[in-house]
Amino acid sequence: MKNGLKKAINQSADLAELRLDKLEELSNWQDLLKMDIPIIATNRAKREGGYFKGSESERIEILLDAIDYGAFCVDIEFSTPDDKRKKIIEASEKKNVDVILSYHDFEKVSPAHELLDKAKEMSDSGCNFVKIVGFSNDFQESLEMLKFLIEFKEETDFPTIAFAMGEKGEFTRFTAPLLGSSITYTSVGRKTAPGQLDTSTVRKILDKYRY
Repeated sequence: MKNGLKKAINQSADLAELRLDKLEELSNWQDLLKMDIPIIATNRAKREGGYFKGSESERIEILLDAIDYGAFCVDIEFSTPDDKRKKIIEASEKKNVDVILSYHDFEKVSPAHELLDKAKEMSDSGCNFVKIVGFSNDFQESLEMLKFLIEFKEETDFPTIAFAMGEKGEFTRFTAPLLGSSITYTSVGRKTAPGQLDTSTVRKILDKYRY
């Protein structure tokens, strides 16, 4: 994991995601937060494609530790029980740490109007960013994700992260930032999600077309 963060720094990534649920050893993980790049701390639940094997309470406690030890941002799933989600948000506010509230659908991209309703509900929770991700089965579904992003950004200036996973959604990973998505996720080595592109490729595309 440390090598991956070093690669992110070398490839001039703006941020790096630390997937705590993928660490084989949780000892001294806090030292990774001290590296010379802002860290998004994620401890993904199995129900949303993650690997954390402990209880929900243990998962949340690790995220609370990440907040205390200097994470730039934490990612918490919208599916997290309300009381535990509020605990993360309240702790983050005290430490001036941003919160990404995330929603993942690993089967499909829902129609834009459904995603719009979901994003509105999520944005009222006290988070700093709304993250909506779905697995695209075809190009039409990918376009639904971009349609949602455009419509949501027309209605609000709430910081939003949105893209489609999978081969058919690959182009949304560099198109979405041009349409207002605050963050796009890239790989610095082995891909961590279907359709993910490498950092240098996405950087070149965004540098060329962003204005």
